[in-house]
Amino acid sequence: MEVLALGGSGDMGRMAVAILLESPKITSITVADRSYERAKEFIDLVGSDKLKAVEIDVIEQNKLQTLISSHDLVMNTVGPFYKYGTIIMDAVIKAKKQYVDICDDWKPTLDLLNMDERAKKAGITAIIGIGASPGITNLMAVIACSKLDRVDDLITAWGYGGGEGVGPKPKYYIEPRKFYRKFKDLPVIANAATMHLFYETLEEIPTYRDGKFIDIKPLTDADPLQFPGYEDTYVCHIGHPEPVTLPRILKTNSVSNLMYMGKRLTEIIRNYTQQISNNELTVSEASIRFGEDARNIVRDQEIIKEYIGMPPTLSVIATGIKNGKRIKVAIGNHRVPFGGMAGVTSVPLAIAVEMVINDEITEKGVLTPEESISDPMEFFNRYAKYCGKNLTGEEVLLIRIAEL
Repeated sequence: MEVLALGGSGDMGRMAVAILLESPKITSITVADRSYERAKEFIDLVGSDKLKAVEIDVIEQNKLQTLISSHDLVMNTVGPFYKYGTIIMDAVIKAKKQYVDICDDWKPTLDLLNMDERAKKAGITAIIGIGASPGITNLMAVIACSKLDRVDDLITAWGYGGGEGVGPKPKYYIEPRKFYRKFKDLPVIANAATMHLFYETLEEIPTYRDGKFIDIKPLTDADPLQFPGYEDTYVCHIGHPEPVTLPRILKTNSVSNLMYMGKRLTEIIRNYTQQISNNELTVSEASIRFGEDARNIVRDQEIIKEYIGMPPTLSVIATGIKNGKRIKVAIGNHRVPFGGMAGVTSVPLAIAVEMVINDEITEKGVLTPEESISDPMEFFNRYAKYCGKNLTGEEVLLIRIAEL
């Protein structure tokens, strides 16, 4: 099985590649990057005979389709997805190859789902948004809702929260500091995750409320997040795919996606968003400046204080009825893989790739995590392997049920 890792030398890609190198069914992984030097540096540092490097600009459709055609499966971590998601999917469908990605923008998610019939006709399985949020949150939502007879309200949320325990470092993982030291003198480029964040704050975003989709202003305050056992947490609405995908599968009255980074950091993000809206900065420029500010931000004691008592970094809260009683089911990622954001995003991605390779997911078309993975807890049993020794899915999740 030959895998094409688009963006494979990026922060998310390197982690996913490191995990997949241990898969016996994968004979080769092509690490594709817009910079051949970056891809080559990564594979040289890893030193595996399974790896090879290639340079590709994904906007060059003919070259991209030709490259995809010589592989069995495409694993895509090229962001931001609002720029490249549909371009890459179009080439994947034309090449008739399997596909998995971590798309975290709501608009491209809808665009990709609109390509479902084309994917079915091509006979391919294309799983989108199998990362942290969306991804882990979607599967936690399925578990939470399964514990209720009726679901009235569903919240997926993410932020700078707590948790206990970090898994071991994967054998082939290359630390960012080691990877980037060769490129420290090159011009700074915008971080795709930060570009995604700002993109999702510029226009109205969809949420699902009272059984219908409505558009709301991003970064608007929501009611405090009340995760049992933790302090009430300041949250705001942010544009992510969960509100537009989960109502397709789960019967619930409302779905929202919330962000908790504290009031001070949220206000900093709002200030950058305003500068972008005023045409004082582009999304790319704002992302670079925000990255440069990050060192001071993480040392700001007032910001740090707000993180005390926050729930886990990924949280889901479902509220509804069970046996005639009003119940709240809260689930958080209690233990996480090594690697911070890269770990919690790319481990689910790699697991989904292996499931497709092993014919455990065979449905054709464009599928969300909640559509493609029939047994979320079994998925978390696999995820647990990367969170610590001899753990189960239930042990890596924090599940709290409270009567209201």
